[in-house]
Amino acid sequence: MKHLILVGLLFSLASFGGVREINMQTEKKDDGVHWMPEKVEVTAGEEVKFVIKHELEGGFDFHGFFIPQLKIQKEVHRHKAEEITVQIPKDLKPGEYTIGCHLHPTHKPATLVVKAAGKKG
Repeated sequence: MKHLILVGLLFSLASFGGVREINMQTEKKDDGVHWMPEKVEVTAGEEVKFVIKHELEGGFDFHGFFIPQLKIQKEVHRHKAEEITVQIPKDLKPGEYTIGCHLHPTHKPATLVVKAAGKKG
């Protein structure tokens, strides 16, 4: 019983003010390469860690991961995960922003949805 309480407490502490992990990966879909999931929601002021993977065989050995509003521009190489921890600026205007591939502009972008602080989820 003590063990279960301790595990519950650890989960509570991790979710309170911790860094949220967001997994992104390349996927072949319909007419091209996409960053998935297609939509990622964050809150202004939140700290997130993007874990970015390119596991597609064939095609390019690397892709770009680009979110200009967060000053992120990274090459993601096949079978080598990249991790980027960033705090969403508190003053970033709520709205939708592109998560794209700056190296291959024809690849399909995902969407970063920024919500105002206090409007998470």
